[in-house]
Amino acid sequence: MESKDLIKHLSSLVHTDIDAIHAYDQAIEKIDYKEVRDRLSDFRTDHHRHVTDLSSLIRDMGGDPPEFKRDFKGFLIEGFTALRSVTGTEASLKAMKTNERLTNATYEKALSWDVPTNVRDVIRKNREDERRHFDYIDQVLQSKPWEGVKAA
Repeated sequence: MESKDLIKHLSSLVHTDIDAIHAYDQAIEKIDYKEVRDRLSDFRTDHHRHVTDLSSLIRDMGGDPPEFKRDFKGFLIEGFTALRSVTGTEASLKAMKTNERLTNATYEKALSWDVPTNVRDVIRKNREDERRHFDYIDQVLQSKPWEGVKAA
C-alpha cells in the first residue's frame, strides 16, 4: 500500500477510536455499577492508547494525524450511545456492544491491508483489545452482575 493511502487508512482507524472514546464517555456517565464503570474506563484508556500509537505511525510516515474531535459518524455514534444509555447500565452496555461490534469489524478489515510489519503489529494489538472489550461487554450483559446490587 502506498504511503499516502496508508496514512488515509490509519487516519480512519484513528477516527474510529476517537468516536469510541466519546461513546465510552456517554456510557460511563450512565452506568451505576462501579465494577462495570471502572472496566469501561479502562477500555476508554485503551482507545486513547490506540489513538496515540496510530498517530505516531502516521507522523513517522510524514502525515498529520486527525485532530481529537468527532467527525459526523462519531457524532451519530455518540448520540446513539447517549440515547440508549438514558435508562442505565444495561442499556449503556447494549449501546457499547453495538459500538464495539463496529470497531471490531473495522479492525478486522484493517488486518487485511497490505502494510509493513510494524503497522500490522499495532493493528493486531488494537484488534486484540477490541475483542477483549466486546467479549467483556457480552459476558457482563449475560451475567447482569448489577441486578440486586445497590448503585455505586
